Amino acid sequence: MSQTDTPVTPQDAPLPRRPLDGPAYRDFIADVVRKKFARNYLEVGVRDGKTLAGIDCPTIGVDPNFTLSVDPIRKKRVLHLYQMTSDEFFRDHDPRAVLGSPVDVAFLDGLHVFEYLLRDFINTERVCDRNSLILLDDCMPVNIEMTERVHRPELRKDKAIAGWWTGDVWKVVSILRELRPELRITPVSVRPTGSIMVSNLDPTSTVLDDRYFEIIERYRPMVFTEALYADYWTTNAPVPASAITEDFNLSLFARV
Repeated sequence: MSQTDTPVTPQDAPLPRRPLDGPAYRDFIADVVRKKFARNYLEVGVRDGKTLAGIDCPTIGVDPNFTLSVDPIRKKRVLHLYQMTSDEFFRDHDPRAVLGSPVDVAFLDGLHVFEYLLRDFINTERVCDRNSLILLDDCMPVNIEMTERVHRPELRKDKAIAGWWTGDVWKVVSILRELRPELRITPVSVRPTGSIMVSNLDPTSTVLDDRYFEIIERYRPMVFTEALYADYWTTNAPVPASAITEDFNLSLFARV
């Protein structure tokens, strides 16, 4: 993830920003996993291991190039790390066989281009059950610049956050809303670029897989205009993280 957790303020920016407040995304994910009493956890896009380190249940981590800066095991009884792309992982391994049950909570933070996240979602939902929860990272970009498909910080106008790159993974949220209306999609205000909770899963669904190339053809050329960006934020207005993690509220948004 090419960004920091440093808060941003609109008045400091040369371009319009939509800064998010709330906890850091890593803290939110760890809290959700605890509140759900998750049996297990899958993370795609581990990188430095800091998110993975906050999880206590049996875990699978997938990344083509681990650069671990912390001890990822900590309190875990079981940790499986796969240094390969997520496409290779899902082709060659079944997380249900590795963990002994369907994936309970998954966090998808792989390559920041929408077709990769779309494939990760398709492959992950397939190994979940109806009560599982999938979390998507970086789908609430705080400005339009960071949604470029190729990260080119030297060309950015907003230099203060030129290192932030969400790519065009926001498209996956729009795809799910259009083609999978039965899914429960909850955008959450966490720093720095939001989290999307997806629940009410259907592991038997083949809609996205069947229409994969049609989806790519339609969504690949799409870019944010100011109007489309504003509409996206209106449609995906984030709820405060506290509305989900406080008390027993998680079951209002996902099956526990």
